[in-house]
Amino acid sequence: MKKLKRMKYWFIALMVFTLTVVIVAHEAATSAIDYPKKKIELVVAFKPGGGSDTFARAVARYGEKYIGAPIFVTNRAGGSGAIGFTYGAKAKPDGYVITLIVTTLTIAPHTTPGYPVTYKDFEPIALLATVPSCISVREDSKFKTLRDLIGYAKSHPGKVRLGTSGTGGPWHLAGAALGAAAGIEFSFVPYKGAGPAITALLGGHVDAVATSAAEIYPHVRAGKVRTLAIIAKQPFAAMPNVPTTISMGLDADVVSWRGLAAPKGTPKEIIDYWITAMRKLAKDPEFVKFMSSRGVTVQLITGKAFAEWLAKKHNDYGKIARAAGIACK
Repeated sequence: MKKLKRMKYWFIALMVFTLTVVIVAHEAATSAIDYPKKKIELVVAFKPGGGSDTFARAVARYGEKYIGAPIFVTNRAGGSGAIGFTYGAKAKPDGYVITLIVTTLTIAPHTTPGYPVTYKDFEPIALLATVPSCISVREDSKFKTLRDLIGYAKSHPGKVRLGTSGTGGPWHLAGAALGAAAGIEFSFVPYKGAGPAITALLGGHVDAVATSAAEIYPHVRAGKVRTLAIIAKQPFAAMPNVPTTISMGLDADVVSWRGLAAPKGTPKEIIDYWITAMRKLAKDPEFVKFMSSRGVTVQLITGKAFAEWLAKKHNDYGKIARAAGIACK
């Protein structure tokens, strides 16, 4: 009996010792990367004040506590994002320059001749948010539903003037995808941003606009605009009663997205460190609340799965660009 007791005690001691070794080894492995030791630059490839900039500053503000170091945002705008993306892709792969990558990175290589960078130039960390596209009209428009608009467009080819935020942009692609799926032809009217396109709609200069659901929502809420459909698979939380194109049997799915990436060659330990931190950020109540207040849905996809997601979006948007006749290759 005593022998059995001694064996039991030895077994418990061995288990405790083994567990201690595992914990120490894990902590040693974590501290072995010695990261982060200084502040981290988060690159935004667009001007201050825009949606990408606002999002990046929220990531920096709410994400610092999970990264364990200060995060400062720099705006390196120009060339439809090419300057900032290139800077981020070519930075030293030590984890101290992280880039906010967005929709443009999966569109511009198809629509801008000589665009110098693609998603393949980065080590993907995490997709953090998506915003669906949509098509909207003035509240007093004769088009009460998307079917109304499609029916008119079929009998009047090219007569529906569709405002967008610019040729080759995500909302131009959204309109093109919808047109192809519905078998109709829009007359695209490009503006320098979604704001001017929405202003043109309110002024009656265009019949409809393709924008992000987040950009148009304040005008819907104010009763000035009616959104006919979300051009995506998932509905927009702030407008749950608006149908999606996919639910209507129309194969059109274009979303704006935002995520984080590091330069190629960044050690896996650092990428994993960021992934762990972003998993925590995606569940942070204050971060989620802040994003929701701006119509942005937090959606987390990390590592290899994010790389596969990027490849699919790149291919999908390339197909849409070619079908719309705006692809450069």
